Amino acid sequence: MQRIDRPISRRGAIRGLALGIGGLAGATLLGCGGSKDGGGAASGLKADTTVTAKTGVDILPLTAPVASGSPKKGGTFTYATGVTTFTQHDAHTALGAAEWHMISEKTLELHPLTGELLPSVATSWEVADPRTLVFKIKPGIKMHNVAPWNGRDFTAQDVAWNLERIGGLYAERLKQPVGAFQRASMVQNLVKAEAVDATTVKVTLSSPNSAFFKGVADTRVMLMPKEMDDIGFSDPMKFGGIGAFQMAEYTKDVRERFKRFDGYSGFRGNEPWFDESVLTAIPDRASTIAAFASGQSQFVISLTPDEITTVRKSKPEALLYTWIDSNWNHFRPNMAYEPFKDVRVRKAIQLAIDYAAIGDGEFGPGWGYQAALCPGFAEAWKPDKVRSLPGFNPATKAEDRKTAQQLLTAAGYPNGKGLDFDMTYTTPNDRPTRFQSQMLQVFPELKFTLKGVDATTFATQQAASNFKTVSYTITAAPDPVIDMSSNYSTGGSRNYGKFSNAELDALLDKARGELNNTARTALFETFQQKFVDEWVPMWVLHAWATRDMVQANIGGFDKAAGTWFGYGWYTKQGKWFYTDK
Repeated sequence: MQRIDRPISRRGAIRGLALGIGGLAGATLLGCGGSKDGGGAASGLKADTTVTAKTGVDILPLTAPVASGSPKKGGTFTYATGVTTFTQHDAHTALGAAEWHMISEKTLELHPLTGELLPSVATSWEVADPRTLVFKIKPGIKMHNVAPWNGRDFTAQDVAWNLERIGGLYAERLKQPVGAFQRASMVQNLVKAEAVDATTVKVTLSSPNSAFFKGVADTRVMLMPKEMDDIGFSDPMKFGGIGAFQMAEYTKDVRERFKRFDGYSGFRGNEPWFDESVLTAIPDRASTIAAFASGQSQFVISLTPDEITTVRKSKPEALLYTWIDSNWNHFRPNMAYEPFKDVRVRKAIQLAIDYAAIGDGEFGPGWGYQAALCPGFAEAWKPDKVRSLPGFNPATKAEDRKTAQQLLTAAGYPNGKGLDFDMTYTTPNDRPTRFQSQMLQVFPELKFTLKGVDATTFATQQAASNFKTVSYTITAAPDPVIDMSSNYSTGGSRNYGKFSNAELDALLDKARGELNNTARTALFETFQQKFVDEWVPMWVLHAWATRDMVQANIGGFDKAAGTWFGYGWYTKQGKWFYTDK
């Protein structure tokens, strides 16, 4: 067997690298000085000290200022969540974030900049043979001191239960559709996970999976105690986890409050720093910006250049962090709608979209062009290349739209006549409106309507494939095999549009089992080319330009910033602190 936390044999090293578990597994997080547990992380540093790094996405390099002053314990961190509090409470079936991102941990972590694997609940991860994986679990991890757990140890039994439940193995028992388990692709090929003893989990696979370790480090694969199916998910105040914070209040659509868990220091020393974290629902964007500008909240995300200018007027000292994110926006067609089965129709729309107008409208300059793979992947086409492609290239937009009109005519829909579809989306969201305007300009006889719904309705309809098109955002899984399989392969857990192509399936299956990185990269080169030329299963718009701000007296954010930040405004709060500035 190979161990990641000690020197390994040449044979073991080859296996580890092939499975994506070697490399920088021991690399430290971003930041200057300090220990791994965050103690003294910003001591003595000036406010203008900034960590900068190229992420391979040069259009918006990572910029991470370091707060001045020394860390101090205590205080309340307040963050505006948006219109509502968390709406989905089961970590394994939720579309996005849930309370578990505040109160629990993952099996493995990702380096926020490089995406390399780091220890978390598992201290090491091993390949016994291509179909057998072994995780060693950190001993003595304490549960929150609430009933029924009362501070018990979180053990290998809990981890094994999570892995099997994430994979949908309990769907029939729970009388839930397998498709409800949104993250099943993260543990694809899982046959069984079993606790060998209190600190050892043995995983059996049906066939090799080069992405499994990255899968359990995914942003959304949070761990829960094994009793949760009996307790249920209707009342978050009954939840208990192993994270830096624990539940203190849940007032639906108003506020969620979390208090520090003192037992967490045995997991990561000196954390958490804050006494409390309060997530407050604020009804509109202008009020969210105003709350930060007035100092009522300590953090604000996804700022546009104009919003940054507004904040700077009252908070010139606020710290701005920028990078290209792993989130990517898209419009997804449903193959149940007959016209979308014709690739000429899908290609025509791909060519007709003005990506620059939509991206600039949402972010201003600095967002990342994306064709198939998130540009943060080593295997991905970078934004400069994507920008040069037909459809994406602003310089050839007029010519590309003529080609789009010709394709629709050849498919039997001249000027869009005969096409009649709608787009489901969550409000507020300006992308569908911009898309509608563009499509009606290029295809004047197209019938296209918008259906704005609340987040809960959207989640239900998307999971049931009850739409013709949707506007949505995907947070990329940390491995391209997982990301592409979940979204596009036949039966993929996030393939809401029911796209199916035997060649695509075969290519991804080959990449999943490929243990040579060079060969795997070549497979993804083929995948990307066919994605834009022949398959067009989705209209990918762009990778996010992240521009987040924290108040100048909040330290530690630089340690979490980067492409693979992944819901870090929840999961990384234990590392943040007030300074004595």
